Amino acid sequence: MLSEQAQDAGQLSTAGQRYCIGIVGAGSIGCYLGAHLCQDNALDVKFFGRETMALELAAHGLSVTSFDHHSYFAQPVAFYSSLNSLIECDVVLLTVKATALVPMLSQLKRFLRPDVPVVAMQNGIGIGEMLNQDLANPVVRAIVPFNVVKSSAGQFHRASAGAIVWQQNSYGVVNYIIQTLQQLKLPVQLCANITAAEYGKLLLNLNNALNAISGLPLLQQLLDRKWRLLLAAAMQEWLSICRNAGVKPLAYTALPNVLLPWFLRLPTAVFRHVAGKMLTIDAHARSSMSDDIRSHKRTEIMFLNGAVVRMAQLQQIAAPVNSVLVEQIKRLESGEAALPIDELLHQAGLKA
Repeated sequence: MLSEQAQDAGQLSTAGQRYCIGIVGAGSIGCYLGAHLCQDNALDVKFFGRETMALELAAHGLSVTSFDHHSYFAQPVAFYSSLNSLIECDVVLLTVKATALVPMLSQLKRFLRPDVPVVAMQNGIGIGEMLNQDLANPVVRAIVPFNVVKSSAGQFHRASAGAIVWQQNSYGVVNYIIQTLQQLKLPVQLCANITAAEYGKLLLNLNNALNAISGLPLLQQLLDRKWRLLLAAAMQEWLSICRNAGVKPLAYTALPNVLLPWFLRLPTAVFRHVAGKMLTIDAHARSSMSDDIRSHKRTEIMFLNGAVVRMAQLQQIAAPVNSVLVEQIKRLESGEAALPIDELLHQAGLKA
């Protein structure tokens, strides 16, 4: 039986209208969003991903929880390990990581109707432009600021706060999804300037590498001033690049972006006191890049800190901190150990 919120969401659709939603790359984010959308009886949600995930959800069902106590259960779910059924979909939520986009595009072109909107939900900048070069389909950007972890088989947990930023668009099916998520208490923010939204999200994503290098849970890492000093310097490099490019990044926190490096440099006791809701993070939460390193997967480093380094080179300025972080993630990807924080600070030219 649907929840009361889901029944309200179902009433938003045109009488008799039923949308088919394809979630491509159904990992943590895709499953988390899909479990919400499954609550609406006006949506036919199809999951596309690895066969191992299909078997897992068949055995355990799909359930999602959140730090703010909202939880949903979807049983059974339609999960496919091939993309043949994409032809039935009216919209696609593309939730694969940026590193998997290129091989995925050739598959999408084979099975997706050309009029179907594709919602690209990757981290990184220039994702929309990249997709538009290869796809005839309309592309809408959406940016997920919160962290989702798999807590057990078939169960996914949102470990941090934040509203999904959606590019303003005129596609009825996309806006229906947005309304449905809002009805199900999943915050959404509409944005006209998606470049500013991408640049602002990248500012926060610069911490993904630090979290992976540290090996610590996010909260513990952020409460260590040495790691915050490194993050503050990495952010300052990106903010300088943004100013040179004439882009004002969207702020995802209560503080203006320009104050974040100053805020991170505060003594830990003061930082903890002032941060308040900004530290609404589960004690065991880690970045997705940390999860990738532990799973021996290729990371998104070149779409994040690597993008900072590339843009710095184009502007003919230095980005030593982000260069060091890229190098350290590459060490981890190759099975080597990362340097300790004091050595990283030294290489970056910083003092604790």
